[in-house]
This record gives sequence, C-alpha cells and structure tokens, in this order.
Amino acid sequence: MAAYPKYPKSCRLNSVDETRGLDHSTIHNFGIDGFTLMEIAGSGAASGIRKLEGNEKSGLYLCGKGNNAGDALVVARYLNDNAGHKADVCFLFGDGDLSPDTAHNLDLLKTLNVHGADIRFIESFPENSVGSYDYIVDGILGTGINSDLKNPLPGIIRAVNESGSNVYAMDVPTGLNADTGEIYNACILAGHTFTFGTNKTGFYLGQSSEFTGTVHFIELPFPGYLNTSSTFLLNEDLYNSYPPVKRKASHKYRDGCVHIIAGSEGLTGAAIMAARSAWKTGAGSVILYAPGKLMSIYERTLPQIIKKLVGGEQDSYFKPDDAEHVINSLKSRPGTLIAGPGIGTEPQTGEFLQSVLSEFHGSVILDADALSYWRLLTGIPDQQKQKWLITPHIGEANNYLDARFRSDWERLSWSRQFQKENGCGVLIKGNPTIYHSDNVSFITDYDTSMFARAGFGDVLAGVLGTYSDITNNMDIACVMALYEGYLAYLKHNQVEPFGPEHLI
Repeated sequence: MAAYPKYPKSCRLNSVDETRGLDHSTIHNFGIDGFTLMEIAGSGAASGIRKLEGNEKSGLYLCGKGNNAGDALVVARYLNDNAGHKADVCFLFGDGDLSPDTAHNLDLLKTLNVHGADIRFIESFPENSVGSYDYIVDGILGTGINSDLKNPLPGIIRAVNESGSNVYAMDVPTGLNADTGEIYNACILAGHTFTFGTNKTGFYLGQSSEFTGTVHFIELPFPGYLNTSSTFLLNEDLYNSYPPVKRKASHKYRDGCVHIIAGSEGLTGAAIMAARSAWKTGAGSVILYAPGKLMSIYERTLPQIIKKLVGGEQDSYFKPDDAEHVINSLKSRPGTLIAGPGIGTEPQTGEFLQSVLSEFHGSVILDADALSYWRLLTGIPDQQKQKWLITPHIGEANNYLDARFRSDWERLSWSRQFQKENGCGVLIKGNPTIYHSDNVSFITDYDTSMFARAGFGDVLAGVLGTYSDITNNMDIACVMALYEGYLAYLKHNQVEPFGPEHLI
C-alpha cells in the first residue's frame, strides 16, 4: 500500500469552530499569547500587501471591534513604519470596547502618531473620498458572522466595492460565511484575502472565490498536533506531496488488474472509454465483460483489452444468469471492479449487479447507471462497501441516492453523512468536485467546469480503477485521477474544445 504523505499546511481546511479551538489552545494551553499571534498575522499580511502595492501609498483601514480589526492595525503600523504608507484608520462602530489585543495595537498606532507618523484616525466612513485611496483594508468582521449584515454595513460595503481601490481582506471578507461559502446581503469584494493560521473551508465552496480573490495563507505557530482536521484542498501542492504512482508487478494480472462491467445497446461508448482510460493509465490488464450482441463492437475497437463474453449472442444487456460467470472470473483474477458506465437501467441488470457485488469483496468503482440500482445494493454488508467508491454527478445523486442539496456546503455535508451511513467512499462530481472517505475529504480548488461533458465520467472511472488497484488506496487514486485530468486540460492546445478523447 502506498504511504500517505505529509500534506502541506496550506492545503488543510478548517471550520470556524476548529480555528477558534486552535487559537484558544495555542494561547491557553501551549503558551503563545494572542498578541504574538496577531503580530505574526498582521506582519505577514503587511509583507504581502507591500509586495503588491509598493512603497509610498495610501490606505484606508476599516475596523470593527474584534481581532480582525487588530490584524488591520498591525498591517497599518508595519506599512506606515516600513514602507512609508499613509494610513487612515476608521473604527466603524467606535473605538470603545475593543478586544484587548486590538486595543493594545491601537495604543501602538497612537504612539507612532504622536511621534509624527502619517496616521489619521477618522470618525466616520469617508464615503465621498473612498475612491481616493490606493487600497482599502477590510478589518470589519471576521469568521463569526452567520446572518445578514445590519445597517450601515451594507451601504459601506457597497461603496468599498464600487470605489475602484484595491481591497485586502483580513482573514475573511466581511459578509462571507467561512464555513459554508454563503454570501450574505452584502460582502466585501476583495482582490486578495490574507487568511491566518488556517485555510477556511468556505473559501472553496459556492461563489466565494469571487469575493476572496487570491487567498494567501499566513502560517501561525499553531502546534501541529492540535490540528486534526481531515479536510484538504486538492491542488498542485497536495498533488506534488505524493510520489508518482508506478506499477511494479511480476505479471499482467498483479497490481493493476481492472475488471469492467459496462455497456449496453446504444451505450457501448461508455464501456469503450472506461476500458481505454484504464489501459492508458497503466493497468497491467483490463478485462471487459460484454453481452454477446455487443462483442463485435468491442473486438473492433479495443484490441488491447481482454473481452469476456457473457450471456447469449443476442443479449444486449446484463442478466441475472450472467452473474456466476463474472463472479468466477473475478475470483480467478483479483483486481478492482468498475461497474456502471453505460450498463443501462434494465431491472434484470440490477439483479445481475446485486449478485456480483454480493460475492465480490474487492475494491469497486460504482459509477453512472450502476447507481440507479442503489436500493438493491444497500443490503450488502458495510464491511464490503468500505472498499467501494461511488462517483455520482449531482443529478445522479438526486435521482438515485435521494440526495437534496442547494449548495456546495450541503453537497459536502451530504457526502460525509452518506459515507457514515453506508461505509463507501463518495466522489461527487461538480464544481468543485468533492471526495470523502472514512480517512479524509478533498475539495478541488481549480475550475472543473470543463469536465461537464459526456464521457468524462467514464474516463475518470477507468483512471480511478487503475490507480486504485496499483496503490491499493482509494484516497491516493482520487487525488491522482482528478488532478492529472486537470493537468491534461492545462496542456490542451485550445484549438478544439477539450473532450474526454484528449485523455485517452
């Protein structure tokens, strides 16, 4: 089995509650005080803004009362003292009852001001001149919001978004739910978000990326043992944390043997794409089970693939009597089973699939039409299903798995609950694509809309099948299959639309 890598800290995603817990434990149990954490956060953000803005600029710092305001004040101090920036600081709700660390940082700014620093404290939001600043720093509200914003914030945020100035958010843009990605009645439209200590799950769900802009992770000295989140961002850094998957086997049926139950009359293309994909990915052998009427099509199109006839010569779909032959083949050549691409929704095919999966104890990729028979498969013990991965798109999840979700957050929550109740891993296609197993969750941070075309799911199933059998690890198989598809897209010449044929 391939070993897990140590994932980059910037790839780990945390909820708001997890982040608060890390902050509290680091301060009260580990012994690094909150002022020090704020100093590290603010200085990191200041360094990033200076790289983007340069020296001798003017900034408007919009502050609330909590620690986000303190982060903004640290930024103002560093950029004023080190880069010659003019700073106008506006406490939108007054500067009384500030959090202790924020009050301390306000005192430091006032000391600089007494000694001639170009820092002004303005009493009200400068609506008529907001566009005159080179940049605006959002230190209004942090991760704690979970409802629409109250006046006067919506009007202030609208003015900031229309100002034309560069906008930098501290930790999270005001108006964005850092757990769910929900956008409330008003939200800061940041060009850059400097997020502190943890990367927030909500940044990668829904339309949140339109409001966060580029996310910069500022590491804080949270002890690693305190952060036990198992949700990760699937991106280049995470992909590169794995060694390349290489097949090392003594013969063709070992570590890379992929069995495929796919195809029915009119849907043979799905079987062809899945088989070709598994072969191109590096399988030692690909065994395709074919109803008799379809065999001639596969003989012409799949010379590298081992074809096994099931049923009679006129059969165009799988039937219950075919199960024993397939079961015996699976037992004689252990490997990973892909079931579903193009098998159709005939009731007899469901009975066939139920019989096969009841007897098969290896890894299974359950895709496409196979999901229509889920109710027949629920009686199979969860111990067997722990080796399964279901790969629905949103429509299949709704139609076949009784899923109901209106947002990416609900998709993520549903996948976690489904896995908990049924034992199998879940890869739910969409933008983003979400994967959840009993070990880990992955959320893609790149655009996946180019994969929303017929055939891509069949190709993905083939890649997953091969990598699953080579690594004996479905989590690794998913990372490799998903991100390598994206890499292939980046290499595409753009002369013609990107299609599944470009992956096989």
